Amino acid sequence: MSKQHNPNKRGIQTAYISTIVGIVMVLFITGVVSWFVLGLNHLKNNTIESFEIDLFFKKTVSDVELGVIEREISEKRYASNAFYRSSDEALEILMHEVGDSALAVIDDENPLSQSIILTLKKEYFSEDSLSVIKAELTSQYPDQLEKISYREEIFQEVNSNLQKLVYFVLLIALMLLFIAIGMINNTIRLSLYSKRFLIKTMQLVGATPGFIRKPFILSAIGQALISGLVSSTLVLGFIILLERYDPIFLEMTDVSIFLVVLAGIVLFGVVITVVSTYLALRKYLRSNLDNLY
Repeated sequence: MSKQHNPNKRGIQTAYISTIVGIVMVLFITGVVSWFVLGLNHLKNNTIESFEIDLFFKKTVSDVELGVIEREISEKRYASNAFYRSSDEALEILMHEVGDSALAVIDDENPLSQSIILTLKKEYFSEDSLSVIKAELTSQYPDQLEKISYREEIFQEVNSNLQKLVYFVLLIALMLLFIAIGMINNTIRLSLYSKRFLIKTMQLVGATPGFIRKPFILSAIGQALISGLVSSTLVLGFIILLERYDPIFLEMTDVSIFLVVLAGIVLFGVVITVVSTYLALRKYLRSNLDNLY
């Protein structure tokens, strides 16, 4: 006797796969945008932490004094890091940037001063905060400190341009989040719509709401986990492609950011699918049989 295929079972499998595909697409877009927001913020923080303020000290200041000053500055509330740079080290950096011809310009003498390099914590990265910091350091080391030097345009680049981009992408992410919730909710509702008579039949033969919900909720969790893992893999592949295209994307991410995005995608998918499934089931459980047609 030939084996017959159950069309209802095939239809259920097709609906299950279609639901997963729909959720994967939504979670993939959500994951990419979330990574982009976190990556831009990570890039901004890296830019801040790499911003060096040169505190040039007079040549009369001894190494012992500079060691004490270095320790004092590193313990300041606003200091992320502080380290000593000798005049010879400063000259080596200058030669690396402009070439050996720098020696001919300065007649084989080193005019560069010894310095302490200060990097700020991100909450103090502003022109107003730096003005206060400059005044404090100048008053604390009036006879030792010669000059405070830094790139003023970096504040415009970070606090204006990059921060505005972060806010813009965050706004887009929030808009996409609401769209994603709506799309996943509609996908789940359409999936359960085809099973509305099965749900009502189970209710009519005496099954409790909890008994009816259980397999659907477990199925929703399974769909969300599968969709989350697949979409996370796609996001990872997308990030790798971007990093090969432009190295700046490599600076936007690290393992911790990807793990946050991965966990967020899976958790977001589970919560939305479970909540949408619960609400759709409640609707069909409360509906009359005539209203299902």
